[in-house]
Amino acid sequence: MEYYILDEVTGNTDIPYIGELPEQLDMIDMVMGKPLSFKLPIRSPVTIDDESEVTYPDMMTADVPLFSKRLKSVLDDLGVDNINYFPVELFDENSEKVIAYYYLGIISGLIKCLKSGVETNAAGRRLIKNPIIDPTLVGGQMLFRLYERPRLIVIDAYVKEGLERAGLTGVSITKLTDYTSL
Repeated sequence: MEYYILDEVTGNTDIPYIGELPEQLDMIDMVMGKPLSFKLPIRSPVTIDDESEVTYPDMMTADVPLFSKRLKSVLDDLGVDNINYFPVELFDENSEKVIAYYYLGIISGLIKCLKSGVETNAAGRRLIKNPIIDPTLVGGQMLFRLYERPRLIVIDAYVKEGLERAGLTGVSITKLTDYTSL
């Protein structure tokens, strides 16, 4: 089984710059997939240099994964059922006007499933290089976070193909075996 990393396209300067996330969003709890409780919708300020040139991609991963309605719908249609979605309003810092709607995607749990690709450098830091997943440890999940690198969102080939068919914008899919941590 092939696995892939799902991410935003990096280096896109035409997307809104997402400012500070609300204090009630604990980054560690979100990455760990822990249940959250807070006032909805989540409101987050954005900075836009030129509204005429801004693009709203289907995925943004500034600090947390934000999914467009379209991406959420595709994942739902593919049967991905381990994401808790929370509505997010992106608003212009200056005018306070809501300019886009997204969903914060909290992926339930972490899966410890690497059978190779974990190394320790001379300084004692754990590195992941060309990782290979043991599919028997994935538990049938089509989309998940790696225990060994919780910020990565991993998808299987079925989800990859579905996302590619959907023609999403601003979404990057990379073979997991091509990944090397910094």
